[in-house]
Amino acid sequence: MPSNLTYTDDEAVTALLTLLGNTKWEVVCYAHGYAALWESPADPDIKAAARIAYKHGTATLKQAVEFMTNAATAGFLAGLPPRTRIGSAENPITKLFPATITEQRFIESLERIGSTRSSIKIEDNRGTGHTLADFTLKEQDLELPINVKNAGTRFENALALVGLQPNDCLPIPAYKAHAALVKSPNLLYAVSPDYELIGVLNDLLPTLLNRNEQIVWDILNKSSGSLLGTAEDQFVFSTVRQYWQQIKPAIQHNPFYAISARKSVRILQTQPQRTPGIGLKAWGTGASGEVNVHISLSADATLWDSIEVRIIDNGLKDIVDAINRRRQEWVYDPEI
Repeated sequence: MPSNLTYTDDEAVTALLTLLGNTKWEVVCYAHGYAALWESPADPDIKAAARIAYKHGTATLKQAVEFMTNAATAGFLAGLPPRTRIGSAENPITKLFPATITEQRFIESLERIGSTRSSIKIEDNRGTGHTLADFTLKEQDLELPINVKNAGTRFENALALVGLQPNDCLPIPAYKAHAALVKSPNLLYAVSPDYELIGVLNDLLPTLLNRNEQIVWDILNKSSGSLLGTAEDQFVFSTVRQYWQQIKPAIQHNPFYAISARKSVRILQTQPQRTPGIGLKAWGTGASGEVNVHISLSADATLWDSIEVRIIDNGLKDIVDAINRRRQEWVYDPEI
C-alpha cells in the first residue's frame, strides 16, 4: 500500500463501517460512536456517542467517553490506539494474505475430492477456534484433519545448520506437532512453498483495492486495539474471495507437499540434528526463534496430488492407516 495514502476522519469512519461494521474490533466500535457525532456537529452529544461505541465493541464505557471527548475536537484518527509492532511478521500482506490465498488454492483440491467421492464430507475449521486444523475430511467414523501452510520464507542457512538444501527444507514447529499427537493424532500438514508470493502480492493488491479497501488496509496496519485479529481475518478473507479471479492467474501454483504431525515428531526423535537448539548448538547463528523440526520435501514429504488420488480411489482409511503405520524396533531403555 502506498505510504502516502491520505484520507479524512469521515472517509476513515465510512470505510470502516462499510467493510468491517459487524466486527467487534475496538477501532470499529469507536467508528460507530464517531458516526453518531455527525448528527449534531455543532453540539455533539459525547455521552450518547460513547454509549453507541460501548454497545458495538469491547471498549469500556470509560474508554469510549475518553475517546469521544478527544475525537470531538481532535478528530477520529488522532485518537486511535497505535500499532507498536509493525514489522513484516505483523503485516497482513506478509502474514495473512499468503496463508489465505494458499488455503483458497487448496480448497480446489478438496472440492475435487468431495465431488468425486460423495461419502467424503468436508468441514471448514477456519474461524471456529480450532487451532490445529484448517479443514477436516470425514468419512464414516474416520477423520483427517489438515493444516494448510504457505512456506514463504526460505531457510537460507539450512545446509549449514540442518544438512538440507534451502529449497528442500521445510520447518515444522515442534510444539505444534507434539500437541497434534494429543488432540489430532491424524493431522496432516499440507504445505506449498512459494518464496515469490509476498512480492507478487505487494505489487498486485494495491492495484485491485478500491478506495475504501485501501483506507481500511492502511488503518489495519497502523492501529491496534482489542480484537484486531478478527478484523484482519475478515478483511483478508473477504478481499481474497472478492478478487480471487484476478489473483489466481497472477500467482504460481506450486505443488502441495504433505507430511503428518506423527512423522514430523518421528523425525525429531530419530534425527535431532534437524532441530537446531536440540540436536546441535545453533542459537544466534540464524535459527533462533521457534524450535522447529526441519523436514526434507523430497525425502520426507509426499506430494498431495498422490494423496488426493488415494483418497478418491480408496477412501480416508488408506491415508489414516498410512499415518499410523507401525513397526517394531529395538530401542535403548536405560535403567540408569
